[in-house]
Amino acid sequence: MTRVLFVCTGNTCRSPLAEAIFEHKKTNGDLEAASAGIHGSEGMPMSEGAKRQLEKRGIMESHQGKPLEQHMITSADLILTMTENHKDGVRELYPEAEDRLFTVKEYAIEDEETQQKIAELKEEYRKLEETRKAILQEHQAEVEDYNQKKEKTKQQEKLEEKLLDALQPHQSRIDRLAWDIPALDIRDPFGAGDEVYNETYEELEAAIERILPKLDEDDSSES
Repeated sequence: MTRVLFVCTGNTCRSPLAEAIFEHKKTNGDLEAASAGIHGSEGMPMSEGAKRQLEKRGIMESHQGKPLEQHMITSADLILTMTENHKDGVRELYPEAEDRLFTVKEYAIEDEETQQKIAELKEEYRKLEETRKAILQEHQAEVEDYNQKKEKTKQQEKLEEKLLDALQPHQSRIDRLAWDIPALDIRDPFGAGDEVYNETYEELEAAIERILPKLDEDDSSES
């Protein structure tokens, strides 16, 4: 069984749409989708605009919103977010999920050159975080002192400069790579009209139609 978790903000528009589209279009019984919101509330219904998009395509739904929780991350084989910001939010809350974490559009990309740039981008993010952690650990006493007093000493200002200088090369490479990569966000239709909801549905549908064959291949290679 391959479990896919779709994540957005409130689990009322994009991620439940993605879950419903995935379940409707899959042909492999060993694939399973779920969805949650980083700021989701238990039991919240799907937005009316999202419901209408499913209804006009004959897709049944019985969605109840869910907040993102640890057990969902642990059980998911693949975590697909709607935007880069969502991905960053999941990464910050659950750093152990990094290797299974992508935006929907990112995972759907088939162009090898773009895939390579995305892999390089992820590696730069990893190096930046490792560098940041190493420097903060090296100066842990100064960091703890600042956290208690909330006042910077000259020594702590130097530490801040050292940290920025060390991170700058990674950040520059991240900015350069990000510039060359197409937008990887799914637009939020919340509060918009049916035309925008339809565009969001079609964006998700196109991405999921490229994702499903990849998962079918992965599933068959593991069996």
